[in-house]
Amino acid sequence: MAGLVALAGALLCAADLALARAGLPGAVPFAAVAAAIGAGALVVGLRACARPESRTDWRAAVRAAALDAVRDPGGSALVLLAVVAAALCAWMLVPLAFLAPGPLALALTAVGLRRAGR
Repeated sequence: MAGLVALAGALLCAADLALARAGLPGAVPFAAVAAAIGAGALVVGLRACARPESRTDWRAAVRAAALDAVRDPGGSALVLLAVVAAALCAWMLVPLAFLAPGPLALALTAVGLRRAGR
């Protein structure tokens, strides 16, 4: 179920950005806001996946991940940079797409340990 919600969110964000490229008035600020919302949702979703309670209670994991994302903006930026690095590696060499989840999981674990160390 969570995978379907993530896929629907990604498709909605892609459709919004495609509509913004259509040349409608106010497209540039709308595209910036839509991209920021999409990036925030991606960070919260990934941080929720890294939480231990995500195995049993997704709502609690998403709620706690959203609080973590707000309380630790540096960690959220690190997660976003890890996603960008994984996407660039997969774009440069397509077979690396199969290896991208490993460093991404490592980054999420490091951000979680960084949060716990405070």
